[in-house]
Amino acid sequence: MSNTYLISKSNGKLQMPYGEYLQLMEKVEERQRLEALRDSVVSKLLRVLDGSAGTEVPVATAQPARKETPKASPAKPAAAPAPEPRSESKPAAERTKAEGFDVPPIKKDIAQHFNKLDESGRLFNVFKQYYTCLNDSCGGTVRVTMKDGVCSLWNYDEWEEFAFVDLSEGHLRISLDPRYTECLKSLDFCEVPRVLSSRRSLVSVQVDDLNNTMLGVLAKAFAEVGMATN
Repeated sequence: MSNTYLISKSNGKLQMPYGEYLQLMEKVEERQRLEALRDSVVSKLLRVLDGSAGTEVPVATAQPARKETPKASPAKPAAAPAPEPRSESKPAAERTKAEGFDVPPIKKDIAQHFNKLDESGRLFNVFKQYYTCLNDSCGGTVRVTMKDGVCSLWNYDEWEEFAFVDLSEGHLRISLDPRYTECLKSLDFCEVPRVLSSRRSLVSVQVDDLNNTMLGVLAKAFAEVGMATN
């Protein structure tokens, strides 16, 4: 797909080739891995320096007493708490990504549902691109479930929904909290799915391809789980 260019039907703008986009996301993931590794190394060095600082004081005040030097050597076991930085490092999902986390697959029944309504399979592939890109770029794990023909996108670490996806009139319809209306104003708004509108306040947008604006708002909604005011 490296020669396939993404063109938004909503604004007619030419977007980067999907192949280049995937390469870019791989570089972002590699940067996150290196940053996590750097933070871990710096944290360990700080712990070693803190431990050695405590042993330098008695040596400075009583240099002849070199017998105290062996007492300082037990400070080396301070390396034992090394696992601590892992437990203190921010997102658990970020650690799993640094260890080569695989994107959770979309269940077959969801693929079958999409392909039943769109035999070309094109809209399911678009949905799959959103799902894969979010897992690659969110710094956490995205999961998808389906109920009553509507897919829920979940922040797996917080286990809370942040968006809903279904098919409407030959388009992919994505629904989110109304506080993202201003961010989505360049896209095509449509009616909220009836099964959702009866139980929560949402706005819905129609998309036909992998749209950078939509992807950015979905990533924002993922990160802001729990902040909804409606």
